[in-house]
Amino acid sequence: MTNLITPERLAEILAGQNTYRTIGQLDRDIRDLLAEREQLLADAATRGKDTGNARGSTHAAAPHRATRAEVRFTAYGLVPLIGPVVEDLEPDYYGHVYRQLGGWLPDTWSGEHLRGTERMEFAHVPGLVMPADINVQVQTRASRDGSRYMTVQWRRERPTTTRRTEMELHG
Repeated sequence: MTNLITPERLAEILAGQNTYRTIGQLDRDIRDLLAEREQLLADAATRGKDTGNARGSTHAAAPHRATRAEVRFTAYGLVPLIGPVVEDLEPDYYGHVYRQLGGWLPDTWSGEHLRGTERMEFAHVPGLVMPADINVQVQTRASRDGSRYMTVQWRRERPTTTRRTEMELHG
């Protein structure tokens, strides 16, 4: 992407925002700002970036791994995860795409075996923006050695292009 407005140019615009000497100077600044906006909108449209849902969530085409994460549930509070993995699951029969966060519960965590539908207030996974305040499906499985693996799954909402957005993009 070409930067139409440099930081110096933006500082110049901001410094002169109330003291324009000529209409031409004001028109030039407005034209530059509108061109920058149009280019940003066009870049966003062509990039086709899937943002997850309205609250924002980054795309994880390949599984994203981190060393630690934490999830806060309304009923159970903060739950730490070790070795979390975030991945997009295959679409279901109806075409809905789901995302899953899975990780090991620490041996020191003495909370309940979480399962079923829960309200996730937020999830913190380093390197990803995760959704907040959504209903999720939770499942916890115990392995033979007594360790527990928890998965949190939610449906991804794909942003739709509204008529207004199309009009803004195409003039």
